[in-house]
Amino acid sequence: MLSLSPRYDLFRFAFPKDFLPKEVEEKYSNIINKNPGVFTSAIDYLNESIQGITIPGITDVNIQQEQHSSNSIGRLKGKFNVEPKTDITYTTPSNPLDKIEKQFKVTFRMNQGLYNYFMLYETIFYRICKPLLYEPDKVLCLELLDEDGVIISRIKFFDVYIDGIDGLDFNFNKVERDAGTFEVNFKFNNLDYEFVNVEINQ
Repeated sequence: MLSLSPRYDLFRFAFPKDFLPKEVEEKYSNIINKNPGVFTSAIDYLNESIQGITIPGITDVNIQQEQHSSNSIGRLKGKFNVEPKTDITYTTPSNPLDKIEKQFKVTFRMNQGLYNYFMLYETIFYRICKPLLYEPDKVLCLELLDEDGVIISRIKFFDVYIDGIDGLDFNFNKVERDAGTFEVNFKFNNLDYEFVNVEINQ
């Protein structure tokens, strides 16, 4: 039922096959395939380690201006008393996209060997050092699922750039394994929200 509380784990987000530079894909695929396991490619290994994604809201959609005004009650009585200036609120004339922090964060699970961390680290270097070879990702999609795992809607991010990655903290006090995570920031130029397999009468 639509009135039930939502589940925030019903989503799917994955990077496309060409997300990693060819050199990075080959390097880490060779490492992964040295030991028998479920994954045979670096991009599959990376996508499996995605734990969450945070998308931006919309803020500061109004502006305020100081203005003088006349007293409306006095105007009805034929008197035009000018009130002292006060803040008047208006809807912003700016593009709505300017009111969205055009970035999202993807949270990854720390894996043994930190391979997923360093393949992203190297990907950032490749994209910065060889900008003519690696353009922004044209479209990345966050798919929202229903209780049966069927896609019901999709958020599309257009012209996506990697913007940064968390640092690491190595310490001799950390002797036990823990479920660590790291975040990677992405910036985009536009976004869209669409329903999937839903007919809407307009």
